[in-house]
Amino acid sequence: MAESPRQILDAQISEAAFTRAVIELAKTCGWLVYHSRHARTAQTATGIDGVVRTVWVTPMSGDIGFPDLQALKGTRQVVAELKRQDAPGPRPAQVEWLEAFREAGAETFTWRPSDFDEIKRVLGEGRLA
Repeated sequence: MAESPRQILDAQISEAAFTRAVIELAKTCGWLVYHSRHARTAQTATGIDGVVRTVWVTPMSGDIGFPDLQALKGTRQVVAELKRQDAPGPRPAQVEWLEAFREAGAETFTWRPSDFDEIKRVLGEGRLA
């Protein structure tokens, strides 16, 4: 079965571009939004596969795995981990944070580009969690 144009686009969007789109939508819908951007270092590291890569580092203190996006509007708090379409699911530390936020009353999500219709409903219409 052939992929639809939407599936092709979803597969091609980077996590950074997807994040920008979600942030823009949230702001348009009246949410206060927080996202920490990654800082690319000039250092490189060699992986176990022998490939040399530039290392991504986000200066922070505390526990690793903090979700990509927090948004507040009225009495609602939405916390989301954002993933490329083809990326694996959240890492264990990310799951731990999402579960802690859920227990504290936040609406929590793991979103991919193919979830954009759901994202629009959650941010535009009301509580769905």
